[in-house]
Amino acid sequence: MMVAALASMALAASTAKTSTSTASMPAVERIYVSSENVASEESMHGLYERWYALYRRDGDPSDKEKRFSIFKEEARAVYELNEGGAHVKHHLNLFADMTQDEYAKSFANCSPLEIRPDGNIKLNLHQPSQYYPDKLPLTVDWRTVDGVLTSVKRQGKCGSCWAIAAAEAMESIHFIKNNKRTNLSVQELVDCTPGNKGCNGGVAYKAFQYVIDKHGIHSSEQYPYVGNGSHCTTPSGPPVMSIKRYHYVRRRNEKMLMDAVSHAPVVVTLSGLNTTEFKRYSGGIFRGPCNNKGDHQALLVGYGTLPSDDANAPGVKYWVVKNSWGKSWGERGYMRIERGHEAYGGICNIMMWRAWYPIHPK
Repeated sequence: MMVAALASMALAASTAKTSTSTASMPAVERIYVSSENVASEESMHGLYERWYALYRRDGDPSDKEKRFSIFKEEARAVYELNEGGAHVKHHLNLFADMTQDEYAKSFANCSPLEIRPDGNIKLNLHQPSQYYPDKLPLTVDWRTVDGVLTSVKRQGKCGSCWAIAAAEAMESIHFIKNNKRTNLSVQELVDCTPGNKGCNGGVAYKAFQYVIDKHGIHSSEQYPYVGNGSHCTTPSGPPVMSIKRYHYVRRRNEKMLMDAVSHAPVVVTLSGLNTTEFKRYSGGIFRGPCNNKGDHQALLVGYGTLPSDDANAPGVKYWVVKNSWGKSWGERGYMRIERGHEAYGGICNIMMWRAWYPIHPK
């Protein structure tokens, strides 16, 4: 009964509510760039100090002048982008004093392709529901169901996107099945999952397999996140939840992926995020570009269609993705990415690779 009730709440979310659902989330300070900010070196310094206090409080003072040079270029680029009539007003996020290469190394390639193949596990294919393919709801948004999603996490410079996405998928199914909300230990997955590379990348399904083999996973309170790889330890106290198995969703099948996420959030892989457009994403429906460099895993939490202003044109279809870069990026940590392009694997290859989700024991 609990599962059915929660699923119906997610399915019933209206298109209008989905397109504005982030408005009800807690406010996050956003730093925009004005003409006064870019008018002089002094005003740019003031902008940097304000940004630095939010994002680099533990930064290296000896590195600050170098970072300021990078920041100035980014601030001017963002200002010119907004002045050029961008449909979404961009702001300075956590990447504002990083080079593109630094961003790509730590954030845009945390699920390398060479980790993915594994012929030693039994794969369970997602079985479509009674609503597939023609009776799927127009809108699904798990953000509208209180308790299903924990707060947006920030991975830091550790390439732990795969572990965060896996933990969040298990957190969600734990709440959907048991009505219990808990923050699971991302650090345990980073340190202990065999076959992955910790902060150098991994894949979510191996994290699921680890939890099955160990008969559970601990909470973030028992095994806190430190943002770097360390030795695998066994914390005091029993695990807080376990999973029975995990399923995958067939590649390049949009309706099958819609069907899967209508029942619970799903881990997806995004490719080619090493672009300034993705790094600077501040809101709206992302249409690319993505390139051919890097792979990243995140949590798919819904889909919808933005109504069209033109009666003769269809609305824009989109996916809703929960990322692991903190609330300053995107739509308070989330992203809407254009849905469609199935034959090509979708925008940023969101359907190119198998999607994964855990099954909680009864």
